Amino acid sequence: MKVISACLNSKYIHSSLSVWCLYAGVKKYCCSDIDIDVMETTINYDNNKFLQEIINKKPDLISFSCYIWNINKTLELCRIIKEQLNCKIVLGGPEVAYRTAQILDNYGFIDFVLTGEGEWAFASLLNAITADCNFSAVEGLSFRNEKKIFINPEIEHNETPPSPYCDKYFEKLSGRIAYIETSRGCPFRCAYCLSGRVSNLRFFDLSQIKTDLFLLAKSGTKTIKFVDRTFNASVHHCNEILTFIKDNFGNSDYKNVCFHFEIAADILHNSTLEILSEMPQGLVQLEIGIQSFNETTLKHINRKSDIKRLIENIKKLISLRNIHVHIDLIAGLSFEDIESFIAGFNKAYLLKADMLQLGFLKLLHGADMREKRQEFPCEFSVDPPYEVISTPWINEDEIFELKRCEDALDRLYNSGRFLLTLGYLIDDIGFTPYELFAQFGKEYDFNNITLTDFVVCLFVYFSKFSDPIILREKICCDLIASSVNITLPEQLKIYDPKYKQLKKYFSEKLNQNIKMVILNSCNKVYIIPENARKNLNGRFEGLYFDIP
Repeated sequence: MKVISACLNSKYIHSSLSVWCLYAGVKKYCCSDIDIDVMETTINYDNNKFLQEIINKKPDLISFSCYIWNINKTLELCRIIKEQLNCKIVLGGPEVAYRTAQILDNYGFIDFVLTGEGEWAFASLLNAITADCNFSAVEGLSFRNEKKIFINPEIEHNETPPSPYCDKYFEKLSGRIAYIETSRGCPFRCAYCLSGRVSNLRFFDLSQIKTDLFLLAKSGTKTIKFVDRTFNASVHHCNEILTFIKDNFGNSDYKNVCFHFEIAADILHNSTLEILSEMPQGLVQLEIGIQSFNETTLKHINRKSDIKRLIENIKKLISLRNIHVHIDLIAGLSFEDIESFIAGFNKAYLLKADMLQLGFLKLLHGADMREKRQEFPCEFSVDPPYEVISTPWINEDEIFELKRCEDALDRLYNSGRFLLTLGYLIDDIGFTPYELFAQFGKEYDFNNITLTDFVVCLFVYFSKFSDPIILREKICCDLIASSVNITLPEQLKIYDPKYKQLKKYFSEKLNQNIKMVILNSCNKVYIIPENARKNLNGRFEGLYFDIP
């Protein structure tokens, strides 16, 4: 029996873990009569080309992993496959798991939908097909029989699933982002999330995890992302893995590998903080979901969070300066009006994390916020990713304003390019963070704008509120610190007769080539030496000297 496990990724840089988990399950739990192959592409790849690649393999059955970013294109591809191939089509993944009957009702070309843990469920289905058995015994399977839909219960598994990392996996990884799972389930039951519904929280075998981490670190990938929803839910499990990473990958042999975790900062243990404090710079990234500072909101969405401790621990992590810290807010949550969100945004920004993500509520199939509409009233898009349009507390115009704010935030702050400029505008001129990003985002449409044009917009707009001379100097310093090669826009160029003389003087003083900006406003120069190191924001670390 020829089987394909397939997925359409959002971008080439991303790899799919799910397709390889299915592959591993088949290899461990199925008979040898199953010949399985894995196929990955992206949502931007030509469907016709991918279809032809599938047809050439002549599968008897093909499965697709379904998510909000690929469901529409996956369904369209499945429709065409069914027209051209006599094969069974199986869907699985979070985008179909909580509406299996609806999928089978609406899409006659889909034969099966699987829910639960795919390593076991998929293998169970294939074994039933090859043995010509009744489908009623297949765990987590939804199927049709004489136009009636049957939905089998899922089975809870307690053991560690088989490792997805095989030779074929590494052949296809090709340096893309790699993913690893060391636990399943989540200790929390947030109303907007599916993770708490997956299964009871359990942790995988640590010896297997350590073996897999060595394989991934040697694969050529630059980033290894842990998909655990709350990595530090178990202090022992978390500390054991972090210590293993610190002891084995914090040396020159693995200097280009970075490990990314999602954690809950309010339950971060002091022992974990101590291990993190000893990590080499850049080895670890942490993503922390704040979501909201509004306690009424957090209570209503069942998001348990000790805000005071959350803030304290985020500050401690940021103060270490060896770990990239990414924090998240979600717009559109219950009882969060625009004033409340702005207050939370300003508070989050002033924590000075390396990245502040402004996200928007998505009403996912299976989440309480979608299923309990009276308790969680809001308008949202009927098409994926089901993003919030308005709520009783925040209207459509305010959501649009936040969208423009998000764009400016990403380009100014999250890019890491304009940190000196932002510091000047907020600390010296007096803009609040939200006011700065919202006003600038409202003024310009940044779609398809070049960096040069963006810099001109930045200078022209904020010159109205600040000293243009100082603003220009801050922008120029930011540009030379954020790029190896940079060309100043004409609007920022100034001929200074002292420039060549000063550059020669400081090049000889530092005994290396330099990039330099003359700061006439404070009688200093800002210099990026040739051997300057990059910090966590990806910027070259500059030096200030008095003009002699």
